[in-house]
Amino acid sequence: MLCKQKVQIIFGLLLCACITVAGAQSPAGFVKKVYADHLNEDLLGIDTIKLHAAPQLRRLIEERDRIADAHEGEMCEWVYDAYPLIPGNDYDTRLNQMTFTPLANGRIKAKGRNFGQTFEIDFAVACSGDTCKIVNLYTPDDYRAKMAQIIQAGTC
Repeated sequence: MLCKQKVQIIFGLLLCACITVAGAQSPAGFVKKVYADHLNEDLLGIDTIKLHAAPQLRRLIEERDRIADAHEGEMCEWVYDAYPLIPGNDYDTRLNQMTFTPLANGRIKAKGRNFGQTFEIDFAVACSGDTCKIVNLYTPDDYRAKMAQIIQAGTC
């Protein structure tokens, strides 16, 4: 009977440890989730970057969107760069063929292929507990700086 109790206690401790580890989100795991959401057909039309953005980046994106709405129907110069997660107007990227690598500078490099062309994007991510948010993207261009330029110009 004592042995059975020890096994139950050990099993319980292992289960708690697994739940704790599963609750903590790694920055690389978060970036993979961003891409999973981006590739999810149920979320088609959702700005995945804005969905996962830190507050400061979200405000920049929302201001950029207000400017774009005010110029509806015009071809904005930034349209092709506004959604840099997968370059191009269409994609054949597969999540299971992508890599997500922590870099020495703290960023996470997402690397994949789209119609045979390799793409790489570095994510600056801030995590607190089990929540992570996108702070910035580098394609290598600075995404936040691009949004700030659009806002400063007040037009697209």
